[in-house]
Amino acid sequence: MKEANCKICQDSGWVLVKVGEREIARPCQCRQNGMQTLKASNANIPLRFMATELKSYFPDKANPTQAKAKKAAEKFIADYPAVDMGLLFQGATGVGKTRLLCCIGNQLIKEKNCEVIYIDWNDLTREMKSGEDAASRDFSNIGQLIQRLARTELLLFDELGASRPSPWVEDNIYYLINRRYNDNRVTLFASNFFDKKIASEETFSERIGSRIRSRLFEMARSIEIMGADYRQKHY
Repeated sequence: MKEANCKICQDSGWVLVKVGEREIARPCQCRQNGMQTLKASNANIPLRFMATELKSYFPDKANPTQAKAKKAAEKFIADYPAVDMGLLFQGATGVGKTRLLCCIGNQLIKEKNCEVIYIDWNDLTREMKSGEDAASRDFSNIGQLIQRLARTELLLFDELGASRPSPWVEDNIYYLINRRYNDNRVTLFASNFFDKKIASEETFSERIGSRIRSRLFEMARSIEIMGADYRQKHY
């Protein structure tokens, strides 16, 4: 007979615990670990950041906005699920926004057994555009994707506004975000664009559409992150 991997439950996934005069079955730690592993594999977090935690994010001492962003992430993890709003990290390329999103996701899977999905704006809009042709729209696949993202416990939505959406794509993204808002599901966002006009750059609202930006004001607290390219200093 093959030797059991778990010596505690003999691979049954359950252990008997005495409560008063009765014995009741409770999930073994190996079962919980297995569920966490499954949730991590289904989270779609980029391979580079799959095991990343906040201890690996080193704020630039010369720029207090990075330390503020890290503290906000730490507080979000500590308070979850007793949170009423998500976070919106806004900053130039390379200041660590994606890292912060993934750190939060990884730690909530590990520490709070949270169901998490990471999605990139470019990947999502590309998927939607593939079905946008009026002659051959495939609403079923797009609908299934949107429903999956709408129902997940915590959504990590990265690179908002990385490309300009078509009206049809914008409508679908608004539906997704509005559905999560109405269902009281928390979402974390990140974008390279700011609300204020900076030089010749478009504003955040111009990139994602005023309807979506308006909804985000009620869903996430904006945290601006300044500083030099994080990658150049740490890689």
